[in-house]
Amino acid sequence: MTVLIVTNGDVAGSTLAALRPDAEVLPWRDVLHEGPVPETEDAAELRRVRAAHLAAAFRRSEAEVLADLEQRDATVAGAARFERIELWFEHDLADQLQLLQVLDALSELPSRPPILSLQARVHLGPLPAERLGALAARLRPVDEETLEDAARRWAAFREATPVDLADYAEVEADGLPFMGDALRRALEELPRPGDGLSRTDRQILYSINRGVDRVGMLFARVLAMEEAAFLGDWSFFRQLSELAFARPPLLVGLPEPFGAAVIDDDARRKAFVTARVSLTEAGRDVLAGRSDRVALIGIDRWLGGTHITAPTPWRYDAEEARLIEPEA
Repeated sequence: MTVLIVTNGDVAGSTLAALRPDAEVLPWRDVLHEGPVPETEDAAELRRVRAAHLAAAFRRSEAEVLADLEQRDATVAGAARFERIELWFEHDLADQLQLLQVLDALSELPSRPPILSLQARVHLGPLPAERLGALAARLRPVDEETLEDAARRWAAFREATPVDLADYAEVEADGLPFMGDALRRALEELPRPGDGLSRTDRQILYSINRGVDRVGMLFARVLAMEEAAFLGDWSFFRQLSELAFARPPLLVGLPEPFGAAVIDDDARRKAFVTARVSLTEAGRDVLAGRSDRVALIGIDRWLGGTHITAPTPWRYDAEEARLIEPEA
């Protein structure tokens, strides 16, 4: 009998695999805060939706991504063969959404071994092996109530409106101590009332306005503004490009949109990361609240199962923790 360790990616997964030869390590390779995660007829349809998004976003073969997701889900479906399951995830939005998906899948199994979950405010990937291994002492049992709660929250995240998600963001759970903060952070990616900016959009424009103009340094600055950083560099570069190549642009200075040509060419990637950017007049107007980002350049994004599109998207007022419905 072996232990199944499910964790947030390949970096932590490689370290854990070296530390724990008794275990089968399963990296959860999905960026669930980005792209569609809709309600679907079955798990196979969701895998197809996610494979299409991930392949386009990360320059991989769709068939390869789909095969990886199928193998991942088959491992979880066969979890009864393990002595126990350990879930090693961080406290940030990206990891907490992955944790919800894993717990939802485990909740549906007719039989399963004991489940333990790491509950610590820590980033796993950068940790040296000794410090990562020491975190095993913080693993805590996952009870049936937590599994059921996670399944409900995962379903709310995938709904076509964020109404239930906003409700769950205000309901704390002993077994999921970081989930409330994570779901509130997810809602902050909806446009704000007044200026139409998501929190990440606003942090980008604010930082540029304060003089952080090199793309690489801008990425680091935006991450530093987070209570729990979750955004990857490619996701950030795509969001930056969205603001730069809108009509009218909110910022200028990028040599080209971030995409396949940049990803596949070292020189073009270096030119992108080292470019200097500045706000346009339109960008300054939006940052100051004189213009609305959605009204000015539109929007086409996803928050789980909610498709956020112009002209009247869902909005979220973080100061009042209030969801605002689209206008009729």
